[in-house]
Amino acid sequence: MNKQYERKVKENKPVVAICYDFDKTLTPDDMQAQGFIQSVGYDVNSFWEKSNGLAEQNEMDQNLAYMYTMLHESEGKVLFTKKSLRDYGSKIQLFPGVEEWFERIRDYAKDKGVIIEHYIISSGLKEMIEGTKVASSFERIYASSFYYNDRDVA
Repeated sequence: MNKQYERKVKENKPVVAICYDFDKTLTPDDMQAQGFIQSVGYDVNSFWEKSNGLAEQNEMDQNLAYMYTMLHESEGKVLFTKKSLRDYGSKIQLFPGVEEWFERIRDYAKDKGVIIEHYIISSGLKEMIEGTKVASSFERIYASSFYYNDRDVA
């Protein structure tokens, strides 16, 4: 999803941006804990202990540590591509009402003469968020992402 940002025509209407975190805000658990961690043979707590331990031992950013751990632990177990991460994202469970929320609040605001724009700002994985049922609801998704080679392998 390489959607370029496009400012909507305001027509003298106020624009309100609503920014959301993803994990434990729109979904009850971390996105990685909803299928990916299990697919590489870890239970959720052990994965995070390993990832956070790596960060602490190496004075490393925790986000980079979990991304490294995901990549490292997937070797020989699961294909680690944009598509596979989006596929994991498609299985993410959202809180009840989240799927309907974005359009509902847009419609409400439109009746009040306001334009609503929804954004994600997350330390989660952009590709997994792009795989969710609600990805198209956002103007833009700002999140962590891997670098991919010409075969879309991280």
